[in-house]
Amino acid sequence: MPVEAVKDNWDKLWKEGLIHYYPKENKEIILHRESFPLTLEYAPERAKRFQGEKNHQLPLGTEIWNRKDCLYEFDNLVLLANNRPVTRYHSILCSREYHPQNELAYEEIYEVTRLVELHGFRAFLNLVGTAATLNHFHTQVLFEPFHLESLPYELMDNNLGTIPDYPGGNLLITGKPKERCKLLFDLIKALTSSETLTTTDKDGMLSETPLFSLLFWEDKIFFVPRRKEVSSAIESMVGGLELSGHFLITAPLTPDNPFEGIQYEHLWSIIEEVTYSQNDINSFLQCNSQFKGGLLC
Repeated sequence: MPVEAVKDNWDKLWKEGLIHYYPKENKEIILHRESFPLTLEYAPERAKRFQGEKNHQLPLGTEIWNRKDCLYEFDNLVLLANNRPVTRYHSILCSREYHPQNELAYEEIYEVTRLVELHGFRAFLNLVGTAATLNHFHTQVLFEPFHLESLPYELMDNNLGTIPDYPGGNLLITGKPKERCKLLFDLIKALTSSETLTTTDKDGMLSETPLFSLLFWEDKIFFVPRRKEVSSAIESMVGGLELSGHFLITAPLTPDNPFEGIQYEHLWSIIEEVTYSQNDINSFLQCNSQFKGGLLC
């Protein structure tokens, strides 16, 4: 994928008005503490992405590679411009043929992690029940590093590790693309059978199976089992963007001062609230014999 050509196409769609991105209306601050900076952004245009009728059977239509907002075609995936982006070049990497967001296919996840490593962009996966609003398989794509990447990590056996200074329990998967994909799907299978790591969705109901968030960068997949979809502190869904260290406000109480009273510790606590502790993740590994070699104590 020629990254510069993709960016040129994105900019062309923006100039034509197909992409609703008005950075002059946005406000942003970066809060620092040690090695994990957290961004807080006010982006009023993002609130409008829920407007309009939705086709719940085929939300992106058919033959999405023929859409005007198609930026690039891959083997199993198609890159579309996000029409109300968080930042410049924000796109979505979608399955070529429709299937629901939570029905993960090995071939597509493999392609996501391989493309991320090959072309240097970042991606994150929200499931329905952990902040996804589009029920067609997709990952969000950004062209800037995650704040999360500044944190040191520790690797154990079997290409499995953790980021110990992260506020939520996590597992870091690395290795060659096939190795990390196999390990990821083994973890997903084990998590799906878990009776303890349950997920509460935005309606206050327990999901049918435990859910998780995924973030992709370089040769890494960041696996975060989810306790909750919504943070009570902000009364908003928390997805992969927020877990990466970038929090978005679309409807503040006081638009003239959207960040009033918000401190670093407040954002840190949001991640803690919607995730499990590292002790919980270690207990999950202990209960699954194939991962005991990667137990992080």
